[in-house]
Amino acid sequence: MGFFLTLIFITAFLNNPSQKILLVFLLSIISAVSADLLFVRLRNIKWFFPSAALVTGSIVGLLTAPDFTWYIPVVVGVIAMFSKNFIRFSNRHIFNPAGFGLLVGAIIFRHAISWWAVSWQQFSPAKGGIEFIIYFLILLSPSLISSYRMGRYRITVSFLLTYSFLILLSTKYLILNTILDPTVLFFSIVMLPEPLTSPNNHTKQIIFGIFVALISLIVSSPILNSQFSTFNSIDPLVFSLLLGNLVFFKLR
Repeated sequence: MGFFLTLIFITAFLNNPSQKILLVFLLSIISAVSADLLFVRLRNIKWFFPSAALVTGSIVGLLTAPDFTWYIPVVVGVIAMFSKNFIRFSNRHIFNPAGFGLLVGAIIFRHAISWWAVSWQQFSPAKGGIEFIIYFLILLSPSLISSYRMGRYRITVSFLLTYSFLILLSTKYLILNTILDPTVLFFSIVMLPEPLTSPNNHTKQIIFGIFVALISLIVSSPILNSQFSTFNSIDPLVFSLLLGNLVFFKLR
């Protein structure tokens, strides 16, 4: 998974080469790995290779805007690993670490979560060229791990179908356009089916995907946002994921 996330970063970097982009990505990974190693030591746990921290740091780097101050991805990475190591019950962490760090970081620093590294990879025949097809396939590459190797395709499929259908009902936006939205795809194949914070049971996986899709549409609804201004700054996808983690924690 870390390899495929790095490929996604490389395509984003090639599309918009910048020292800030590279700095944010590296700081996110370094902070997540360092914090995880420190917290593991504080918990007196035997050392192990921080593969989860590498993946979490990569996600943070891909979703933290490069124009933010350098310390923001560092703080987000530390918060993510704090949740993994200390917000636990029955020796299991409750929330998706990357999602938790990103949402708390957005609240602390009062900024929206950025999907900069994936949002530009919209699959469109109008763009033309094999280059964009390759970029789009790279965006899908993490599904080889989450959907194929880990067998969590039910979560992704149930979420995409429910989310697309609800979007169609509320906005008449074509289902195919929603399914091919790079932000929605990245969320559904990388963050949503994270193995330690999503259900193992096949039926519960389907329900989990539907639940997260429903909540994300409710949170992003104009009516709710007009009544509660707090929701204007909360990313509906990440919020619904964390709520799903909490609700389904005992049902894994």
